Amino acid sequence: MSTNQTMLTIGAFTILLTILQNFYGLLGTTGGDITNAQDMILATTLATSYLESAQGLAFDEITDTTNLALSSPATLTSPSQLGPEGAQEDSIQKFNDFDDFDGFAIERESGATGRRFRTTFSVNYVDPANVNTASAARTFVKRIDVKSWRSYPPPTGTALDTLRMSLVMGYFHFD
Repeated sequence: MSTNQTMLTIGAFTILLTILQNFYGLLGTTGGDITNAQDMILATTLATSYLESAQGLAFDEITDTTNLALSSPATLTSPSQLGPEGAQEDSIQKFNDFDDFDGFAIERESGATGRRFRTTFSVNYVDPANVNTASAARTFVKRIDVKSWRSYPPPTGTALDTLRMSLVMGYFHFD
């Protein structure tokens, strides 16, 4: 082999190694992106399940126990009293009205992946004219805000995303 052929061979190997290094780097990044996407799909599934559970509950503690139409929001739970009514309401299965979710946090493990997801809830009365604005007064409209994220295993290198979802529920009575 002559010197020119040796130099060409070394150059070809250098180009090949550069291409392979970039390719495997891209594969590693893509794998992380796929994992993050799968995590967000699972977080979305959990949050949606919780919101559907909340949607199936009574609007307020008083509307859970009476069939009479309310004419004034003053009879509803005070904004400072939103949340479970007592120690017996310590799980989603025991909640009986929408605002029991306020201040609640739950952590669940995905059986297939071993990952754990933490979800927190906040419930507020909102202004019916602008549901993005929390109200300090009682209204016939409440909003639940849900935050869900992967809590285990901890992130490596990049911050994990937090999924945020909201649901607005209004009180209506049909006679």
